[in-house]
Amino acid sequence: MKTLLFILAWTIGLNNFAQQQCPIIPTPLDYEVFKGELNISKGLSLNDSSMPLQSFKLLREELSTQFNIALNEVEKRPKILLKREVNASKDYYSITIDKDIEIVYSSDASCFYAVNSLLQLIEGERVKWYLKKSKVVDSPKFEWRGLHLDVSRHFFSVDEVKKFIRIMAMYKFNTFHWHLTDDQGWRIEIKKYPKLTEVGAYRDSTVDGHYSRSPRTYTVKKYGGFYTQEEIKELVAYAQSKYITIVPEIEMPGHSRAALAAYPELSCSGLENPVPGLWGVFDDIYCSKEESILFMQNVLEEVVEMFPSEYIHIGGDEAPKTRWKSCSNCQDVIDSNGLKDDHELQSYFIKRIDQFLIKKGKKLIGWDEILEGGLSPNAAVMSWRGDQGGKEAASQGHAVVMSPNTHCYFDYYQSSHPDEPLAIGGYLPLEKVYQFNPIPEGMSAIDAAFVLGGQANLWSEYMSEMSQVEYMTYPRALALIQSLWCFSKPSYTEFLNVYLLKHEDYLKKHAVNYAKSIHFPQMNIRRAEGGINLNFTGAYEASKFEVLLEQSKDNLNRTLYYPNLGSQDSIFISKAIDSKRSDLNVKVNSIPNAVEVNYNFVITDNLGANVELITPAHPKYNNNGSLNLVDGICGKTPWKGSEWLGFNTSQIVFIIDLEQKKKLRGFRIGFLEDNGSWIYLPKKIKLFKSKDKVNWEKLREADLNACDSQFGMKELRLKSKARYVKVEVSAMDLIPEGNDGAGHVPWTFIDEIELF
Repeated sequence: MKTLLFILAWTIGLNNFAQQQCPIIPTPLDYEVFKGELNISKGLSLNDSSMPLQSFKLLREELSTQFNIALNEVEKRPKILLKREVNASKDYYSITIDKDIEIVYSSDASCFYAVNSLLQLIEGERVKWYLKKSKVVDSPKFEWRGLHLDVSRHFFSVDEVKKFIRIMAMYKFNTFHWHLTDDQGWRIEIKKYPKLTEVGAYRDSTVDGHYSRSPRTYTVKKYGGFYTQEEIKELVAYAQSKYITIVPEIEMPGHSRAALAAYPELSCSGLENPVPGLWGVFDDIYCSKEESILFMQNVLEEVVEMFPSEYIHIGGDEAPKTRWKSCSNCQDVIDSNGLKDDHELQSYFIKRIDQFLIKKGKKLIGWDEILEGGLSPNAAVMSWRGDQGGKEAASQGHAVVMSPNTHCYFDYYQSSHPDEPLAIGGYLPLEKVYQFNPIPEGMSAIDAAFVLGGQANLWSEYMSEMSQVEYMTYPRALALIQSLWCFSKPSYTEFLNVYLLKHEDYLKKHAVNYAKSIHFPQMNIRRAEGGINLNFTGAYEASKFEVLLEQSKDNLNRTLYYPNLGSQDSIFISKAIDSKRSDLNVKVNSIPNAVEVNYNFVITDNLGANVELITPAHPKYNNNGSLNLVDGICGKTPWKGSEWLGFNTSQIVFIIDLEQKKKLRGFRIGFLEDNGSWIYLPKKIKLFKSKDKVNWEKLREADLNACDSQFGMKELRLKSKARYVKVEVSAMDLIPEGNDGAGHVPWTFIDEIELF
């Protein structure tokens, strides 16, 4: 009975809130509610010739399948009245609901958006459906509102891609970035080069589990597929019917192993290598010789005929120059064209492609690496390595699409729940996506005018089924579209309430396998005197939790049970006594959802200690700041960004405050090694002690060629006393040639630190 009353309480609260909050996502520019309702259970009337055909088809189909409401052509109330406003802004629409429904729109696309919004306004159940008397006024902020899908690592059928596009259209996305070629598969038919699909579309094996797992194993089975030119034209037409533009991506000069498996003469070595079943970045890329450039131009000759989009994406990312450095053909191109280095050679390659696309009436867009070595004047940049590439491109007068991995990589984990399906790594919860702004902080108004918008990217290494793609996309895509459509979006709490009340059910009705991650109990850790405080939050403000603590110490087990904790209640966890470790299992059960989560802690004498990060962690991997290093939760593999602090600098310094002078017998620190993700063990660690944080004395120094356990833990024995301990970690300056990420500063991932 208590559970039932609780459900009723939060439902009533949510409904009262929603009376004032617009149920449409993305939130319109203006929403005003009047007194009364318009009953539409018996049907609506509309002369289909007065509405753009695709909008009419959508309205008729959705009314019938979702609500069992008939759309009649006879003139009877309630009626849908339409007016085209030629002087309104692009994609403007308004909806006025009174005795009838009046839709004013400025374009065929905006009428389609109005219909989608109208469908989201329908309330009721079974045979009683109604619309609140209200007015909606709306238009989009950005012109590029995109989602990306990688079909190279895993292949999806025509029907699956259609569904992906259909759900995009429900929420007013208008750009589908289709990643069609990569190392692990070539997915587009090119008639001039049949071996691209005969050979390049299939691999003989696929790596099992996570890339970083050691030893690696493989599923030895032929895998692949491709889209015929007729299928591509069918999908392009389908997307156009939803007012979505498909932007194809044909990768060059890197991520080209599938093409080189088909035509090895286009590589620097000419050696035959199969299509790889392993993820990562490969040294074998297109040679920069004339034959390779002409090949790419011939491929694009057919591509531009299939895609009417303004832009063609050419990739340009993660192209190691290892082969180019030792290739006589590449060095000849450098010499004959007066180029300075390999970066300018890539720029030369891209500019040749750009010149070709210009002649075809197209514009080139590529990942932000195409800035290196100079950018062709016509090119646009998609900024993925944070927002710096976008800032640089905009300052040079280039069009920019913001897609930073800090907020827009939907292949990252969306919760720290242990049952989340395997992902590449990283941590991108719904709330962080909601914080995304395509205009980076500090960008001038002049530069901001070059930002076309933004998009999220779905790389499919760990998404073998469309159901998993949907799980990783929704509801995060709904948080993203708020930033791309709304001029002034509501608070995250307001958005979440509308999502929970309306759009979870809306997605379910449209057979979308959306993630339930926000319903998992979320543990929040805060420092407290003598330890840490734990509290738990859920999807609803009034969420309640049952918490069971099971602690093992000195061979004694202790169990504490905390029933019916609210989101404001916290549990204090004290430090271990006498510097002895103890283990703590925290079992959390949400009420009424009955979702259980287990967290494992290692309790030490420096639990919750003050740690000053002299070197700040990268914003992408900075969950909970320095407390992450002393919160008792040890980072694991496969890694999640929520458990680790990530740094991409060669020197990392932080200071631990032990609150008073203490005897020190040892020091432990955890590192992550995942070279495929450019995460490397550092080279050296130095420890210093101080009593005043001014004068420092060296404690220990050690090389870090390897860690002391499979979990990445390094332990140093000490014999000293100190109040403050300074830790200096030295990484290699650049990743050496022949390694993943060669030429870049390596990532260093650190988790739990212990002084004992």
